[in-house]
Amino acid sequence: MKTNNLLLLALFMLLGHSYINAQEPIAEVVKPDANLVAYYSENLTVFYGLLFLTVILLIAIVVLSNSIVTLVKSTYFKEGVSQKNQNKTLLPILIIASLAVTGKSYALDFMGDGEGIGLPWLLVETSDLYALVVIDLILVAVILYIKKLFNQLLKLAEKEVPKEKPIKVETFKKINAILTDSVAIEDEHEIMLEHEYDGIRELDNNLPPWWVWGFWFSIFFGIGYLLNYHVFGTSDLQIKAYEKEMAAAQEEIAAYRTKMKMNVDETNATLLTSDADLSSGKSIYSKHCVTCHKTDGEGEVGPNLTDKYWITGFDIKQVFGKIKKGGNGMPDHQSKLNPIEIQQVASYILSLPYKAGKAPEGKIMEK
Repeated sequence: MKTNNLLLLALFMLLGHSYINAQEPIAEVVKPDANLVAYYSENLTVFYGLLFLTVILLIAIVVLSNSIVTLVKSTYFKEGVSQKNQNKTLLPILIIASLAVTGKSYALDFMGDGEGIGLPWLLVETSDLYALVVIDLILVAVILYIKKLFNQLLKLAEKEVPKEKPIKVETFKKINAILTDSVAIEDEHEIMLEHEYDGIRELDNNLPPWWVWGFWFSIFFGIGYLLNYHVFGTSDLQIKAYEKEMAAAQEEIAAYRTKMKMNVDETNATLLTSDADLSSGKSIYSKHCVTCHKTDGEGEVGPNLTDKYWITGFDIKQVFGKIKKGGNGMPDHQSKLNPIEIQQVASYILSLPYKAGKAPEGKIMEK
């Protein structure tokens, strides 16, 4: 560790000395006919970039140095590492950081009054850029060195904790012993019975605990089952449960059919013939239709509904649509009647017998 620090320190001092000597003014011999073109604008842009990189590297050095100092001061660090040794270890870092911070270029020329027309405010020579590149490389080397140093200190601080031998717990054997209550082979002579059959002797083993527990469980379960299903009747037997499920299914079917009836329209209406439907249709007819078509359907304002003359047709779907949507002076009834009621009153109209009344309208359509 000490040898590496001394070599690194000597290298940085040599580089710093070479850099300072490189900044000393040297007489330049310029040919009279030479056309010198200064790239100060490009140099200044590169100078800003290198300067920004230098700041970033310095921040990284400060952060890593703080991490090392925190590690050294922590209780985690091993006892026996003296503060003196710590200072020697960090000495190259502090020297390098100081050199990097105080290093500057002496070739920068600031223009005076009246100068610099068309030129940047700061004339950065190419040698300045080289100097910044060298400084950045030095800072990168410092960061790598600090990182290596941190890893070395961390390894030094780590204490080797003796690994505890895992306690082998023969879980399976313990569970097996609890469930079977078996006797080890070497102890079987203690439970050996005296009688012998053809050289075969019997062991007086206990019943396996798992079998005993299952036996008692089946007894208690049977008692509970008997009381639940046959004594108190708390739960239903299979036949009664089946009957309840079938009754519930019938209710669902009835509800579904009732719901589907409301989906009737002029495309799927069917002729109803039951007395209940025709009676409901007659009641609806008496309330909404007798004003225009009279009591027996002979017609007055509206056409005769009992003859063979039809304006839109005599099919149940056509009559359903006419009642639902109206037309030809007839109001629509879909806002007053639901689809079931429209189908019932349409079926009732088609069931009316012929009665003379209003003059025929429409065309003859035989049923």
